[in-house]
Amino acid sequence: MYSVIFHFLSLLLSISLLAGCAGITKLEPQQAEPNSPEQLQTKPARKAPTNPLAYYHFLLSQVNLREGRLEEAVEEIKRAIAYDREDPLLRVELATLYIHKGLLDEAVEECQAALVHDPDHLSAHLILGGIYTSLKKSRLAIDSYRRAIQINPRHRESYLFLSSLYADEREYDQAIRVLQQFLKIEPESPVGLYYLGRIYAETKSYEKAKEHFLKALAIEPNMVIVLLDLGVTYEILNEPEKALEVYQKALNLDPSNRRARQRLGQIFIKKKNWDKALDQFLELQRFDPQDLDIRTKIGLIYMDQGKLDQAILEFNFVLAANPKNDRVRYYLGAAYAEKEAFAQALSEFSKIPAESDLFSDSRRSIVLILRKQNRIEEAIRTMEESIQAKPKDVDLYLILAALFEKENQLEKALATLKRGLEHQQEDPDLHFQLGAIYDKLGQFDQMVTEMKEVLRLNPAHADALNYLGYSYADRGIHLQEALELIQKAMALKPNMGYITDSLGWVYFNLGDYERAVVELEKANQLTPDDPIITEHLADVYSKLNRIEKAIQLYEKAQTLDPKPDQVERLKKKIEELKGKK
Repeated sequence: MYSVIFHFLSLLLSISLLAGCAGITKLEPQQAEPNSPEQLQTKPARKAPTNPLAYYHFLLSQVNLREGRLEEAVEEIKRAIAYDREDPLLRVELATLYIHKGLLDEAVEECQAALVHDPDHLSAHLILGGIYTSLKKSRLAIDSYRRAIQINPRHRESYLFLSSLYADEREYDQAIRVLQQFLKIEPESPVGLYYLGRIYAETKSYEKAKEHFLKALAIEPNMVIVLLDLGVTYEILNEPEKALEVYQKALNLDPSNRRARQRLGQIFIKKKNWDKALDQFLELQRFDPQDLDIRTKIGLIYMDQGKLDQAILEFNFVLAANPKNDRVRYYLGAAYAEKEAFAQALSEFSKIPAESDLFSDSRRSIVLILRKQNRIEEAIRTMEESIQAKPKDVDLYLILAALFEKENQLEKALATLKRGLEHQQEDPDLHFQLGAIYDKLGQFDQMVTEMKEVLRLNPAHADALNYLGYSYADRGIHLQEALELIQKAMALKPNMGYITDSLGWVYFNLGDYERAVVELEKANQLTPDDPIITEHLADVYSKLNRIEKAIQLYEKAQTLDPKPDQVERLKKKIEELKGKK
């Protein structure tokens, strides 16, 4: 973002120079600070050639330029130079005309010729800086602006351009030094303070960025661009209320500012304040009814509000203008699915092509709908065709394997995952799911082998760490290793109920019931509707001889849709505890 602003400002510089001005366009994002005459030149600027004939052709060039006759203007300046080849003013003027024509190499030659005769010609150095920036010759541009500062240490724009170039090159320390040097000269410059804040933001020093944005606004409160960047900084610092206030002020100053309104809308979305978010995006749509991104956001807000028909209308509008927008087509399919208009949902998901990033997601959605309609064979056929179309897509094998698993066709799930591994031998997710299927088939050693392979490929795979650790704990084996594995998983995913349950369960099997009850209570709070976690918590209370509490939790587990084997286990445990009372 910073480089985009910088190159835009460079273009402004070039345009100013093309107009033949001695100075350069102000870089201020809002209102310009006045320049004093001595700031623009270190010595009086000569505005016309001294040779009378050169001056005559110089004037003819100016007339032609004003009347839009660029070629004639160039020819007249060349005639002027023929009468006085050593006049740097004429060379600089010709350079500006060449820039008008897009002849940047020729413009560079003329500026260099001007500097042969006057090495301290400020405008020549500034034009060179702008051209080199446009040509992405950053080191040469840096040299030009550094020389301009040597010639005129009070020339504001040279500091700003130079700092921007250093930032563009990721030389942030240099950029900061340049701006600090400038602020010693003009300590009350809101533009200098703003630029320094931007550099600090680039280096993720957000508190310093905020400090400098606020200083700039204390001097010039109505700089909209500073308000916007301050708002983003507040968002990053997790101060959304302050960001809202700043964006609202920016809109009061500039009601048509799209960026401020979009940021406001995004904050309201994060706060799940759908009505206020919708207000902002509808206002943006009023300014530009053809903006498809805005219509997409409006459609998504309608979906979150449950206004599915309105969401569908917005998505269809976008697709009418851009039928190849796969993301919006996916949103449309999701809206139809949520509305239970399954035929339309299947139609939209099916239109997403294999080369799309959303291909596997669309196929997962198709499978969910077909399973809901008990069209299992069609779901399997859809996935087989999808795999044929995109055989290296790991997700497709995972989706098909999960489908077989849900249908209790575990051998087919196993075969599917092995097919996937033929194409992606070192994919940790395929190995993880393969291990889980082996576990369901009662092949414990093969499960362990696969989970260890996952951890070889990705030592930070939290689910594999947890799965292996829990499996050891549940069998009462390798308990110290199980503890270490689960603690690593906890460090990676600290607030996951199922991992916290595993930690409590390993403590339980170690006989450390006091620690077990602490972790299992946490797990129960994180995932209160899980029958296994609830049963584990009941088990530890049973060991602590808190019989009533244990019975209460076992009975709760019975209401949480336990699997058949757990149903029998819970019934037996309740009967045994009641027999002890």
